[in-house]
Amino acid sequence: MVSYSLSENAYLKIFFHAAKHPHLPVNGVLLGRQASDVVEIEDVIPLLHHWTSLSPMMEIGLDLAKGHAEARELTLVGYYQASERLDDTALAPVGERVAQKIRDQFNDAVAFVIDGDKLGTGDPALLPYLPQPSTSFWRPCIAQSPAFTTGSNFLLAKADSPSRAITLVRDHNLHEKFGDFDDHLEDSRTSSLLSTNMTIVSAFNGTLVHCPSLGRLEVLEDHILLVDHQGFITYVGPADSEASEEFLAKIDIPITTIPSGGFLLPTFCDLHLHAPQFLFQGTGLHLPLMQWLNEYGFKSEESLDSQPELAKAVYVRLAERLRDAGTGAVLLFGTINNTANLILAEAMQTIGIRALVGKLSMDISSRPSYVEPSAESSLHSAEEFIDGCRDLVSSYEPHRRLVEPVITPRFVPTCSDELLQGLGKLARDKGVRIQSHLAEAHEAVQWVLSERHKDDIDVFDNFNLLTEKTVQAHCTFLDTGMLSRMAGSCSAVAHCPLSNSYFSEKPFPLREALDLGVPVGLGTDIAGGYSIDIMNSMRQAVVVSRIRDGTRKLSGDGHSLAIDWKDALYLATRGGATALGLSCGVFQAGAPFDAQCIELYKESDKGVGALDFFEPQSGITLGILEKWWCIGDERNRCGIWVQGQKL
Repeated sequence: MVSYSLSENAYLKIFFHAAKHPHLPVNGVLLGRQASDVVEIEDVIPLLHHWTSLSPMMEIGLDLAKGHAEARELTLVGYYQASERLDDTALAPVGERVAQKIRDQFNDAVAFVIDGDKLGTGDPALLPYLPQPSTSFWRPCIAQSPAFTTGSNFLLAKADSPSRAITLVRDHNLHEKFGDFDDHLEDSRTSSLLSTNMTIVSAFNGTLVHCPSLGRLEVLEDHILLVDHQGFITYVGPADSEASEEFLAKIDIPITTIPSGGFLLPTFCDLHLHAPQFLFQGTGLHLPLMQWLNEYGFKSEESLDSQPELAKAVYVRLAERLRDAGTGAVLLFGTINNTANLILAEAMQTIGIRALVGKLSMDISSRPSYVEPSAESSLHSAEEFIDGCRDLVSSYEPHRRLVEPVITPRFVPTCSDELLQGLGKLARDKGVRIQSHLAEAHEAVQWVLSERHKDDIDVFDNFNLLTEKTVQAHCTFLDTGMLSRMAGSCSAVAHCPLSNSYFSEKPFPLREALDLGVPVGLGTDIAGGYSIDIMNSMRQAVVVSRIRDGTRKLSGDGHSLAIDWKDALYLATRGGATALGLSCGVFQAGAPFDAQCIELYKESDKGVGALDFFEPQSGITLGILEKWWCIGDERNRCGIWVQGQKL
């Protein structure tokens, strides 16, 4: 049976809604996501307290709630209500209809009725209702263990949420500041679909720079940005707008002013990094790929697998370096050993970086001491890591869980067909993302053709490893037809221009991939690439594209193959986030606040770091942004936040 976990934030909002209107019926919807057989209820949207049976108002509220949930990449997973009488715990007919409507879109929907008699006791005051099989009727959930007790399928993420809710109402009157959709109808200055002033914990005023889409860079001067206690952006707008003035009038927190010579930018996303190879970053790059793997890559991975203390030291330092480079999200290759991989996951979670961590799967190897004994053993180990990685972060509130596991076949030459088939099934069954290497080097491509008698893209596709949850590194030997298949499957490419220059005989056809609609982000490919800074990957991506375009011009072809610095900035931020299925990389309401503060100059003409100015500057222009993009470095970065937390 499916189980349900209710976050503290969700419980508090339900409690506040009922407490604000103790003699009126109230209702709202539950927002969350499903991970395997657990529905995680992360938030709620309070809807009505007057018009609880008025269908048009409910329809409007539900439509707004659905849009708000989608903006945060959440789903409507249920409904809640409180009745006029404390002792009335029946799910009202309108509640059944709304719950059933939600169930039509989310099969494991649940409804909660607030038990008024328990509101002041410190016990969970929610009675769960579930649909009856093959009917539209909902009934109280009757189980051997009462809801929210040991052994129940209904759990509170924090057991003390009920007692904390009582304290916040009794001692701080927080329920009085709580607004729902009805409040908004009565007073348009109140918005239930944005966090209210009780949840806003950070406010920024200054210039915001982001790339909402490829080829589009926005410089939002003198804007207000508000962040709630879960780390989500609740509002973005011009500082002189009426809406901004109203929001600022409601909040009682300090406003962080970004200096005129600085701006907020979304954090970078690194789509390809071999964490254990950070051990020997910047060495051995004179060798061809397969020899380099044997002499450096496999050796470093084996070394960290056998020395947990060394693994911890390497991975903690790696996390610190990523933070310092402005990287807020990273897709990592680990090793074949689960202990070392969990050390890696813990290091990233502790520092506060979003990390998708891959336990390597490989039952074929040129190094006899570094290989898994069989496909069956490798699959068992991969499943154990998925469960272990999820357990590692299970004690955190859902929005604070920054680490997730990834299915990671190293590449086709190191994986048997049996292993690849099992990994495709495991990825589907566990709902996890997939990463690997695809068509990177001529030697590897020819090996797959000779051994498997097909291209490696066909191998991945045949075993359900080419999906909308897949990120493939390199892809330099993909032709136009293959790139079209990548676009059709919504599989993403991690473009690693520096390591491609060392280990691939061809550059990646970046412009063609973008024109075909392939999702693309950038990767550093430590240690095939020597720089951990995505800013260098951006620069290298432009340089390689310009060289390709020069060759194109000499051949007389009229279609440009170049990208510019603004395109590269998109790939490093929103493009990478989109490839990873993340909603960060852009400044908009509902997105997590993943940002870095960049400072270009002080006192109008004193450049920061490598930047020099010989005349007074005012504001942030495209010209000085390009200057920073070209020669800026860590000295320009004066702050980084992930999910609203400053690192």
